[in-house]
Amino acid sequence: MIGVYAQTELGHGSNVRGLNTTAHYDKATQEFVLHSPSLQAIKWWVSGLGKVATHALVYAQLILDGKEHGVHIFMTQLRDEHHRPLPGIEVGDVGPKLGDHANDTGFLRLDHVRVPREHMLSRWQHVTADGEYVKSERKTNPKVHYATMVFARGGMIKGAGGFLARSVTIAMRYSCVRHQGFVNTKDTPSYTAPELPVIEYRVQRYRLFKQLALAYAIRFIGNWMLSQFANIDSLEDLSSLPEIAATAAGLKGLTTFLAAQGMEDLRKCCGGHGYLMASGVAAHAVDYVWQTTAEGDYIVMMLQCARFLMKSLRAAKAGKPTPGPCSYLTVLQNPAVDLAALAPKPAASLEQACDPTHLLALYKYRSLVAVASVGDELDKKFAAGVSFDEAWNDCALELVNAVRAHCLGFMLEMFHQEAQAIEDLPCRTACTKLCAVYAISNILDDQWDGLISHSQLHLLRLAMRKLTDDLRPDAVTLVDAFDIPGMNTTSHPTTHDISLTISHSRYLTHDISLTHLVYATDRVLQSALGRYDGNVYEALYEAALKSELNRTDPFEGYNEYLRRFLDLDMIRAGNVVLPEARL
Repeated sequence: MIGVYAQTELGHGSNVRGLNTTAHYDKATQEFVLHSPSLQAIKWWVSGLGKVATHALVYAQLILDGKEHGVHIFMTQLRDEHHRPLPGIEVGDVGPKLGDHANDTGFLRLDHVRVPREHMLSRWQHVTADGEYVKSERKTNPKVHYATMVFARGGMIKGAGGFLARSVTIAMRYSCVRHQGFVNTKDTPSYTAPELPVIEYRVQRYRLFKQLALAYAIRFIGNWMLSQFANIDSLEDLSSLPEIAATAAGLKGLTTFLAAQGMEDLRKCCGGHGYLMASGVAAHAVDYVWQTTAEGDYIVMMLQCARFLMKSLRAAKAGKPTPGPCSYLTVLQNPAVDLAALAPKPAASLEQACDPTHLLALYKYRSLVAVASVGDELDKKFAAGVSFDEAWNDCALELVNAVRAHCLGFMLEMFHQEAQAIEDLPCRTACTKLCAVYAISNILDDQWDGLISHSQLHLLRLAMRKLTDDLRPDAVTLVDAFDIPGMNTTSHPTTHDISLTISHSRYLTHDISLTHLVYATDRVLQSALGRYDGNVYEALYEAALKSELNRTDPFEGYNEYLRRFLDLDMIRAGNVVLPEARL
């Protein structure tokens, strides 16, 4: 069987409790009757459902003798042995999308479809033959049914880093090959004068290394996120589920949003050629963008994490322990604490401004101020008699900003830990500098609401310039370290040995010959601009020749739609000066 996960509806996505699909129990036949009572109740956005799936796990409201028991899951066959829909089932594809066209994203409409009583997933509860709802005697967390969704979000966090890594690989390689603008515009007027690789331009270099650092940060936090599921995978120890669920929500929302933004900026880094589908980066950007709203819109995800932060804030103020990602709130156990006095001292040198330890202290302080400030604002509204829902909505923008600060800081912490754990010294040095690039780029882009002085911002700009200059020789090797699979692999460098430099002449930044280390990523990247061998222009020309429009000449429809508008007598003369036009 080919199974899919049918939760989202045409009218409901993030609000799972509001799903409209119903499952009424029929005692006479011991069956559940699944039904879509309205247009909004149609299952929608289900990957693999449109043309492929044979079965679905359908999320529906369980109703026994008129009493609601909440959302439960029902194993439902959709198509028969001839792959045609079963009676009462309308199923199909939702239609063309912005990208990701290889996925048959589908819809499902249920018209009183009957499934056996045994087809309700029943590990934690079941319905008896006579319609009694019985919960398992096993100790469970009431949010256990979110575990699958949480795991999916964890996978999407790591996936965000993978997609961004593909795009930054293309843009980084291309920026080393693409030359534009003369090295010296005054003393060499000839059009044959040497030109600069576009990576040598400060703005381009900043944009590239910013996204490279982000890709590393997301990959590291994704690995950490998935490692946390070891405790809940067996569904035995669920004590950490709330913390993991909230962290996954915040990180999923932020990382998918940042990755989508980053891929689009990397496409722009490739200039006009980035507009071509042959560039690879154009396809990556549009194929990925849907993930910012999959498994929950990114703002909704951020606000779910905000609830966890406010709960952790209340715990800290009550003198209780705070979860690991929120350990910076521990200082609030002292009710007399002065937040202003806790501000880290300004960097005294360029070296300190480049130090991830100093930058991490800044991030934790920013998170502390952001979370505490919005918490105080909520408390004032509650004291004034404002309802929770109204106060929450009023403070939503500040809550999202607090989650952004929290997640970016936690990502920096994991990045720094991973970088320091690398044994190879050149690799650790480069990753530490890239960690600093990640930290400083967010500070420079966000301006940090006055938490950092103008003089410190200036110092950080100088630090960014130094860091990107230091990393420039390893630019291509840092993206090759993603180890994106390729074909025709003859030999392979150590994944983390970024002290190596690519040997190909178009990428060469050091006088080192490493031709025996050649390996290809072209099969996965599918990019004329990001080719491993650097033959960008040859690949663009080859891709153009393969265009569908170049298969026939003149094009199909020429006689019907274009020929009748042309001055054929003039055109027939060719490249000559007509007598009446001669001066």
